[in-house]
Amino acid sequence: MKTETPPLVSIVGRPNVGKSTLFNRLLGRRVSIVDDMAGVTRDRIFARCGFGGAPAFLVDTGGLTPGGKSELDRNIEKQILMSFESSAVLVFVADAAAGVMPEDRIVADVLRKHNKPVILAANKSDSGKIAQGASEFFALGMGEPIAVSALHGDNIEALKERVASLLPKADGASFETPETRFCVVGRPNVGKSSIVNAVLGEERCVVSDVPGTTRDRVDAEFVHDGRRFVIVDTAGLKRRKSKMDRLEFYSSTRTRRAMAESDVVALVLDSRDGLLEGDKRIINEAIDLKRGLVIVCNKMDLIDNPDYDNFLHHIKTEAPFLMHTPVLFVSAWERAGMEALLDRLSEVSARMRFMLPLELLTNVVYDVRSMYSPGSRGRKMGEIRGVVHDSANPPRIIIKVNDPELFPQAYVKLVENRIRGVFDLVGVPLDLRLSGAPVKKKK
Repeated sequence: MKTETPPLVSIVGRPNVGKSTLFNRLLGRRVSIVDDMAGVTRDRIFARCGFGGAPAFLVDTGGLTPGGKSELDRNIEKQILMSFESSAVLVFVADAAAGVMPEDRIVADVLRKHNKPVILAANKSDSGKIAQGASEFFALGMGEPIAVSALHGDNIEALKERVASLLPKADGASFETPETRFCVVGRPNVGKSSIVNAVLGEERCVVSDVPGTTRDRVDAEFVHDGRRFVIVDTAGLKRRKSKMDRLEFYSSTRTRRAMAESDVVALVLDSRDGLLEGDKRIINEAIDLKRGLVIVCNKMDLIDNPDYDNFLHHIKTEAPFLMHTPVLFVSAWERAGMEALLDRLSEVSARMRFMLPLELLTNVVYDVRSMYSPGSRGRKMGEIRGVVHDSANPPRIIIKVNDPELFPQAYVKLVENRIRGVFDLVGVPLDLRLSGAPVKKKK
């Protein structure tokens, strides 16, 4: 499958000019921490964002203080300069209420050296008088400033349009959208076949209150909103092979094969029961097979005044490893939630196949390397030397290190969580490996 790497748009500027507030405003949701204290943002923060229909990665950077004396200042500056090199567009944020400051001139001088398209956003233009004063930022030599208010959302659309006009144009190549192949699994009688019928809009599968009605796979191809899907209904997975009759054994085997052949596993729960041991076994099966996973809580129509937050808390408490797994609440009987289910299945399937942009991926891993040390053995420190992304479905990332034994599991999990956060790998298994020669023990 052919894919494009979305370009980077980095938000830069001196500390405390409202970069994180603008970052959140452009995304339409709160991701970066916002505080009046300068220097709250240290690590770069990445998130997907659209500009005029063009996809991009938006980057929130720490406050740039060139020539900072502390090691932290130097690490932050190093990360920001890395963003300059890899960005297609830079949004230079200044404080319209404070006017042009000496630090703004220093940042402008640094930006000019990188020869990148720059948009000057005069933030905190919360009144007509301040907005008119934004013209003084012409003196920075960055072209016409845009007076915006990240706090109130004023003129944000104009800023988005300016960014979109500077992003690299697509080459016009056609990109084939692959089918999303998913299987519906779960314990017997949780409503798997009802979900299949609700999605298809027809009685394709036999629905009965008798547990185990579905004995074999039922594959169905369909198109929804221009996207191609293959849905596979399966028999419920029994607990132990020793307690199965021959027919149940073969049904269970075919179910596991269906999971292995799918992009995404849709695990159906009975919302009245919550997450049971049988559900956990199916989850472990999906994890072992490295398949995408979506939790589908069915029969919500049978619950009066459902407490969604409490249910989510229950699931995450019972299975903390589901922290990065999407959970949807549906009613197959009322055909409610099917649109959202297909959207999420399609998203997870696309993420499974997506080759992560290597330059951005390397930057993310090196950000962790510059801010956190893995540990040491004697005089030897753990060292990250490179990053390779060699396959997809699921994404496999190899981090080249001097010695894998110097990297504790907690550090590897930190790197994984940072990658997941940047590339929105919700529901996607990440195959993260360390590669390197272990320390030779002296005899």
